Amino acid sequence: MEDLFRSYWWLLFPLGFFVFGAWDRWLAYKRSQARLDLLRAYTSQGKDPPAELLKVIRDTELDDVDDDEYAWGERRRHMRRRYRSPYWALRTALVTGAVAAGFWLAAEYAGPASDYWPFRLVAIILTCVAVGHGIVAVLSYTLRGR
Repeated sequence: MEDLFRSYWWLLFPLGFFVFGAWDRWLAYKRSQARLDLLRAYTSQGKDPPAELLKVIRDTELDDVDDDEYAWGERRRHMRRRYRSPYWALRTALVTGAVAAGFWLAAEYAGPASDYWPFRLVAIILTCVAVGHGIVAVLSYTLRGR
C-alpha cells in the first residue's frame, strides 16, 4: 500500500482539481437557486420584482458567465478578443517555458539514467509549445495595428 502512494503521488493533483471544480460548480448552482427563489417569492406574492433587482441579478449572471472559461454567453466575443491579445500569448509562452524548464531540470537530475526519458519527452514538447506561443506573441505585437 505504501508503494502505491509512492508511485502515484501525482494523481493527487488531478483529483484535487476535479474536487475543487465540482465544489465551484455546486456553489454556482446554489447562487443561481437563491436568485430564482428570490424571484419566485416576488411572483408568488403577485408583485413584479423591482427593476434594480432584475438589473443586479442580470449583471451577476453575466459576471458568472465571464468567470466560466467554457461559457457561450453574451460576452463570448469579448472573451475571444481577450484570449487573442498579445499579452495572453506572451503570458502563455512564459508560463509554458517555466514549466518546460522545470521538466528539463527534472530530466537532468533524475535518479538513474533510465529514468530521465519521460521528463525529457515532456520537456521537449513543452519547449515547442512555448516557442510557438512566443512566435504568436511577437507576431501579434508587430501586427496589432493592421
